[in-house]
Amino acid sequence: MTTAEVNRAIEDQCKDFIGVCPHCGAKAHLEMIHNDFHLARNGDQYNYITFRCKPCKKLSVRVFRSKENPYSSDRQLLTPDEWVAEFPAADTTPSDSFSESSPEDVIADYTEGLICLANGADKAAVSMFRRAIQNAMLNLGADAKKDLIDQIKGVGSLTQDIKNWAQNIRIFGNWGAHPQDDNLKTIDHNLAIEVKDFVDQFINYVYVMPGKVAAARDRHAKKAEQAEE
Repeated sequence: MTTAEVNRAIEDQCKDFIGVCPHCGAKAHLEMIHNDFHLARNGDQYNYITFRCKPCKKLSVRVFRSKENPYSSDRQLLTPDEWVAEFPAADTTPSDSFSESSPEDVIADYTEGLICLANGADKAAVSMFRRAIQNAMLNLGADAKKDLIDQIKGVGSLTQDIKNWAQNIRIFGNWGAHPQDDNLKTIDHNLAIEVKDFVDQFINYVYVMPGKVAAARDRHAKKAEQAEE
């Protein structure tokens, strides 16, 4: 296939594209609004397709690669290959429910942790996830002078399950000021993912669910008021 043929094929395939939006997390119709490309030195073609999510209206870009036949010297012989990238990446973007319900400093640290985790920087990811939890603890009224694990224990609004989970994640223990004492040397990717899972559940419990409950109560109260009128 030539560049023109690849472009036409992509536009035909993507005009009714169904995918998961990296912003709202919905599997929905992603409307293609632009398609451009560049040719790599080896002849491979990369198409950059801009989509708009129908439900949330936000934009994302996906990159599709078509591989050039290395034995072709007189004309293009491109073969459509696969999607190779997405911007923003779904695994580096907090869900809208997290962003809308959480304090700004908590979600900023959480987002940086996601980016670090996606790029293999496990120690940095855990540091940022831990920082997000500590900011949340302060937001909930914890004593700033205490260690994180003691702050978690002392917040009465947290369930015992969350407190027990936190105690089992050793990175939430004492956080030394020196490299030999900071617990980071024991971190691997699995532990970083476990910390991320904990933060996900924590944010859901502390911020997202109370917000949903409050919104539901408001809706019911408004309906009751309208019924009485």
